[in-house]
Amino acid sequence: MTKWVRRARLLSTTPVGYRNEARLLPPNPQWSSDKSAGGRQIQLNKNNLLLVDGHAVAFHCWYTSDPPSAYGDFEYMVDEAIDRNDADHLIVAFDPPPPTFRHKLWPSYKEGRPPVPEQFLVDCEQVKQKLDENGTLHVTKKGYEADDVIGTLVAMAENQNFTNTVFTVDMDLLQLVSDKTDIEVFSQYRGLRFFDSEKVLERYNGLEAKLIPNYKALVGDVSDNLPGVPGIGEVTADHLFESRQTLEEIYSDIGNIAAAEFRGAKRCAGLLTKYHSQALLMRKLTTIVRDMDIEIDIGQSKI
Repeated sequence: MTKWVRRARLLSTTPVGYRNEARLLPPNPQWSSDKSAGGRQIQLNKNNLLLVDGHAVAFHCWYTSDPPSAYGDFEYMVDEAIDRNDADHLIVAFDPPPPTFRHKLWPSYKEGRPPVPEQFLVDCEQVKQKLDENGTLHVTKKGYEADDVIGTLVAMAENQNFTNTVFTVDMDLLQLVSDKTDIEVFSQYRGLRFFDSEKVLERYNGLEAKLIPNYKALVGDVSDNLPGVPGIGEVTADHLFESRQTLEEIYSDIGNIAAAEFRGAKRCAGLLTKYHSQALLMRKLTTIVRDMDIEIDIGQSKI
């Protein structure tokens, strides 16, 4: 059982600027313990697991504090997320040093990003050390990203009837949303956003969360330097997914796509054909792994 103590400020006796206006994460007015009020149903006194994207929180702390610090407010942010979601279990996931299996499949993966400050890496190790000291479970898996760790833990937790919340800045994790798992997305510049199955359907024009990698296979992901299928953007992809949900359905319907009435349909069909193998690879790269071998007892993450 973790020794996490709410409001204890275990990582720092004086939070570094968390209460500055730019750093506040305002509550989402849609949250509620009553679904009839249009908000999220929180299961009180149940197994509510909070999965924290550790590097995402650390980066947010680093780039929004003066002087930069990855650990000054880390515990404070997690503590707030625990309270918002009435979590009684907690696990933090971290990225390992590159490369990951995605770099091996696509060597330019995440190319172009600025180098990570050395002091940030030092701070992250201090965060992990403090988590160890207070008994909080954290997981890093060589060759895989924190997203994959979270995806695998979500799958494990769902099989054990946990209700899960993922706390992250990364919209890629929306593909994990289900009737048992919601995503809480924070940002320095926007209010805290909450995504359940309904919100994901709204964002992706009716596409279910688990099918999002099919969409990203075509439009790509600029932040990860993944091109998708060159020449196909969101507008065209929306046309393609109006009556189809997977790449297989799209490619089995190439003839109808070429004859469709939307602008550039014939050219679109040609691009899909030309970049067929790349589209399949892009789907693999944008799919979060959910079946890694992680030896962990989620029950031991109880707060």
